[in-house]
Amino acid sequence: MSIRVLLADDHNLLRQGIRRILETDSEFEVVAEASSGSQALDQAERFQPDVAILDIAMKELNGLEATLQMPRRSPKTKVLILSMYSDERYVTRAVNSGALGYLLKDSVEQDLLAAIRAVHSGQSFFSPEVARTLADNYKLNKQVEDRYDLLTTRERQIYQLLAEGKPNKEIAYMLNLSLHTVETHRIHVMEKLDVHSAAELVLSAVRRGLVS
Repeated sequence: MSIRVLLADDHNLLRQGIRRILETDSEFEVVAEASSGSQALDQAERFQPDVAILDIAMKELNGLEATLQMPRRSPKTKVLILSMYSDERYVTRAVNSGALGYLLKDSVEQDLLAAIRAVHSGQSFFSPEVARTLADNYKLNKQVEDRYDLLTTRERQIYQLLAEGKPNKEIAYMLNLSLHTVETHRIHVMEKLDVHSAAELVLSAVRRGLVS
């Protein structure tokens, strides 16, 4: 079964370029296009795509606001943000809005398909340049006492595996633990790191240079 994709960008040429990339692989199907955030939400509600690729800077309603509203209009749609900005502020806002991925426009040709696959499977994806920026900024601004230091050895191990996109059941099998134990550790990790979603957890790991 193909991954059904919604493209939303106010630049027609970019949408055409992305469509052409996706049309080269039968794994993907573009079910709708939009040129504004509000139109993207309408199309998402109508077609219920698996993944919505949303540009941040769109007229009427920007991509971040559209991301926030997406669960009400199309609950199963996962969002991949498309942007020309690698600034950490934009990445953080995107993740806090509910996006699972953040793809830079200048890396579309190289990373688009991998980004869609990752987001569709529930994993986070950040363009390599974004990951490097986050890690570099973290190193420059790292406080003496990092929250990471609060984690136990087991919690750090589970944190790493969660950040790599491993589901709880797989982690339990890998570490020979019960599913309940893994879920308990995950809760403790998120509490100690002060993160509130899987995407925020991955973002925190990218900042620390633990995953790329």
